[in-house]
Amino acid sequence: MAGFGNGTDIHAILPVYHSGTSISTAGPPVVGQLVLTVTPEFGHPLQLFDAERADQNRHAAVGGEIRPIDPSKDFRPKNRLPILRLKLGECEELLAVRAKARRCVVLAVADGIPDNHLPVGERNKARNAFQRPSYLVAPAYSVSTPAEPRAMTVTIAARAECLVYPQLVFLPRSGGIIQQDSVVRLDRAFWTTLSPPSQLYAAALSDIRMSILQGQLQVLRGEEPGKEYLEMVELLRGELAEAHAQHLP
Repeated sequence: MAGFGNGTDIHAILPVYHSGTSISTAGPPVVGQLVLTVTPEFGHPLQLFDAERADQNRHAAVGGEIRPIDPSKDFRPKNRLPILRLKLGECEELLAVRAKARRCVVLAVADGIPDNHLPVGERNKARNAFQRPSYLVAPAYSVSTPAEPRAMTVTIAARAECLVYPQLVFLPRSGGIIQQDSVVRLDRAFWTTLSPPSQLYAAALSDIRMSILQGQLQVLRGEEPGKEYLEMVELLRGELAEAHAQHLP
């Protein structure tokens, strides 16, 4: 099993990827498609970029400091010089959040609300808020190698491949798109409009893998997954190499 388990080639039995001309790289992306997009690292404490306008004419340049959030004064009305380029409102702040362009799997699509669904008098106000579709994506993290140790260790990857953790999905290397064995974290999924510089790939998870992933999402929602998913978990758990099964119940 990809060097992790007891020798069974699970990827041959349960193909991971589907590719072909039916998957568009021009958009819009579909559920299951692989994309590259900016992924915030929300696991770190949030900090605020306290911005002050530096360009007095075009309002296009700002300076400031990065500091911890102060609940007593932040996200409250305040007297600030306008920073028109940022359209910064009275109770809005700029967050300083670590981010990285990561490969992600599209989990869900929420289409925008078209003009003809709104009364004429409401369209201009609602257009900016609702016209763009949004996508729920889950980011992938590379697995540790001897040359590059990472938090996503080989043991975690092996367990993810055997469905030990419902919040993790194993992705093997594939076609230069998934350049290293990776693990998708469903517990770090986030909504995005996939604004530039996002990139769409002509690859997606196979139907059988999306079916398994649906079972994982049911577990995470506190629902009872289907019998086929439970049987798959039992089957794959049996393939987990002993070295990676240590300390598991």
